[in-house]
Amino acid sequence: MSTKAEKVKKHSNKIIGGIIACVLAVIYAIYGCPIKYITGISCAGCGMTRALWAAGRMHFVDAYHYHPLWSLVIIWIPIWFFRKKINKNLFKVLVGLTVVAFILVYLYRMLYVHDHIVVFEPSKGIFARLIH
Repeated sequence: MSTKAEKVKKHSNKIIGGIIACVLAVIYAIYGCPIKYITGISCAGCGMTRALWAAGRMHFVDAYHYHPLWSLVIIWIPIWFFRKKINKNLFKVLVGLTVVAFILVYLYRMLYVHDHIVVFEPSKGIFARLIH
């Protein structure tokens, strides 16, 4: 059985995590992707929010254009909620496959697809702007 201190610590960690998530959501709402804003380089998830909004409106072609792996988010929702009931090795394999998929799609989009969603523009990041 947990001690009172352990319960307080666990509860505090959830509150701190929630506060951090809210702060990041506000930053995202104001500036967009924080990684892209700071570095000028898109992250592996750039376009995912727009993709999920498009999918929610049943615009699946647009969703795919914004981020080809948008459907993995939908697939991962039940996996995440039932992760404690899934074999640990299977869960690790699913995580690994998802990470590999994101890396491969990210590299492809950075190297071969020139669009406005995934960009490599370090000169537009806040670091470069502060230096100049």
